[in-house]
Amino acid sequence: MLDSFLAFLEKLSIVDIRQVSREDIVAYLGHATENYKPKTVDTHLSMLRRFFTLLYKDSKILDYPMENIRLKPQPSPPKAFFSVQEVIAFLESIDIHQSLGLRDRTLFELIYSSGLRAGEASNLVIGDLHLETRRLLIRGGKNGEDRLLPITAISAHYLKLYLPPEAPDSRPLFLSCYNTKLLRGGINSRFHYWLMRSEVEREGLSVHSLRHSCARHLLAGGAHLRYVQELLGHRSVASTQVYTEAKEENLMRYYRQYHPRENRWYEEVDDEYLCRVEALEAEMRSHLCL
Repeated sequence: MLDSFLAFLEKLSIVDIRQVSREDIVAYLGHATENYKPKTVDTHLSMLRRFFTLLYKDSKILDYPMENIRLKPQPSPPKAFFSVQEVIAFLESIDIHQSLGLRDRTLFELIYSSGLRAGEASNLVIGDLHLETRRLLIRGGKNGEDRLLPITAISAHYLKLYLPPEAPDSRPLFLSCYNTKLLRGGINSRFHYWLMRSEVEREGLSVHSLRHSCARHLLAGGAHLRYVQELLGHRSVASTQVYTEAKEENLMRYYRQYHPRENRWYEEVDDEYLCRVEALEAEMRSHLCL
């Protein structure tokens, strides 16, 4: 990254680091913003701050050009998600007769069923399951809190097929091909393996998209925001509100379908319409006279 900054200075004909001004650094960050993702630009800024702090402390430069340089907050990209039809197509593309296929179908059914993070699925042990009541215990989630989640009937079905009889409660629920705990990297790899075979085409889809889709589909179906917050393990309801777009889309669909000023049955009453009504009334009267 420092090489990229030095190359930029060379284009500005700056060959002495003592000549670098605050304006030069702002110009470089603007250039980086146009060419890199926001997280990469943040890394560039951190690198420059460390670099010039060291130079200043070692008295290599007399002025500190990084004073009060901040990046403008960038809007978060929209979260990628599956439609209901797409998530069904993805899950049903997983061939349970292939090697690791049954494990993968069980894994991704469970992630979508309960809105799990990949790390939460990786950390599950058999003792966290309560198949009789269709519940799942997440221990120490992202916020360090435990939560008890429901499991769909179809997830419970695949779990019963997948679990070996009399396995110890302490055994990781999902094992790799080496009989060790399946890590997040392995979950991501298997997700993309099956996504390519599902023919679902959507930019930016990831394992986390199953979690996003679970939240959106629940809200679109009428679930309360607080319930979805508890399910996802969000500390603040503000984190869950990003999914309310699905509920708003559902509301607009019903609005357009049923509101008399929106649906296709509405017709503006104008002079032409009144003339047609009068003609119809006259025709009906003539038939009555006969």
